[in-house]
Amino acid sequence: MKKVLDKIDFVIRWIENIVCGTTLFAVVCIASASVIARYIFQTGFLWADEVNQALLVAMGMFGSARAVRMDGHTEFTTLSSKPKSKAVRIGIRAVFMTITIGFLIFLFVNSMKYTSSGTMLSTALKIPRKYYYMSIPMGFGLMIYEYIRAINRKVLNDPEKQEE
Repeated sequence: MKKVLDKIDFVIRWIENIVCGTTLFAVVCIASASVIARYIFQTGFLWADEVNQALLVAMGMFGSARAVRMDGHTEFTTLSSKPKSKAVRIGIRAVFMTITIGFLIFLFVNSMKYTSSGTMLSTALKIPRKYYYMSIPMGFGLMIYEYIRAINRKVLNDPEKQEE
């Protein structure tokens, strides 16, 4: 069973990395081409802003999940590191983790409702905007997965001390 879960985790990590890299590359290419077209050829791409907006949302959501995996998010270590008792420190971190996961579940549910009920079309491409924003619930779902995956590490272990 552990091998199957490790394989699933590997695939999820791979998807997060590929989506983040691909969307960043696409945003840079589209923005560069748009700037060149606008300032050198006095024309532009009507669709470029819409596509970049959708790509930035996807990059932000998948990147947030990747940041959770890589311990890139900020934490309340000042408050959770103060108590002398390890049990109290674990309790504080558990409360923070519970609040974080609860908030992410709330956002996941509401973003699913928002995305699935969207009927508005995009301005230039006339594509339903819900397709642009499908990455929002995906990102929240991945963040929930990453936080649940990291519960033992983030709650039971004291964070590393940073030099001031």
